[in-house]
Amino acid sequence: MRRDEAFVARSLVQFLGGSQVVTATDGADPPDILLTFVDFHVGVEVTRLSQFTFEPDESLGNRATQDFFGLRLLDELDKNIGPSLPRDISLLVGLWVPMPNAARFRERSIDWVTKIATNPVANTEYEQVIEGARTSISVIDELPTGKKIAGFVVNKNSSSDIALNARLVLEDRIRIKNEICASLPKPIWLAVLNDY
Repeated sequence: MRRDEAFVARSLVQFLGGSQVVTATDGADPPDILLTFVDFHVGVEVTRLSQFTFEPDESLGNRATQDFFGLRLLDELDKNIGPSLPRDISLLVGLWVPMPNAARFRERSIDWVTKIATNPVANTEYEQVIEGARTSISVIDELPTGKKIAGFVVNKNSSSDIALNARLVLEDRIRIKNEICASLPKPIWLAVLNDY
């Protein structure tokens, strides 16, 4: 059972009255979980919600995939360049995703952050377009977290319309899980894990 499925199983057991009322075991995949009550069983299919992006060609993309690139890059910058910064200085790096060529963006961003890190001037802000994507660096006082390089990721293709996002994500997950579980014995519950 995956970690997210185990979390859902524990949560369902607790919500439904505890282990005296129901037990959860690994399902046959599908379903992911099998809930056993005194006189019946319920299959549970688990799905994670991932926000969509609205691509220029009007297709839908996966925001988590696009954002994860930026988050990994920020961690890499902190690990590899952060230790070279003076004790009282940190960098706040802003990345606008997605970009047309992620590999070249990564390489050029590392070069630019390295250049700023070699001679950081406190309270200075820089902005540059790298491979078609806006990027910013602010030289700030040392962060209390201990991270020398922290940052943020802005997704240019996301929507702030919460109702639209919820409708699209739920419609997609229900459609896909309905197809996956069509031949299974009923009842089947869909457990929706919202992690964004």
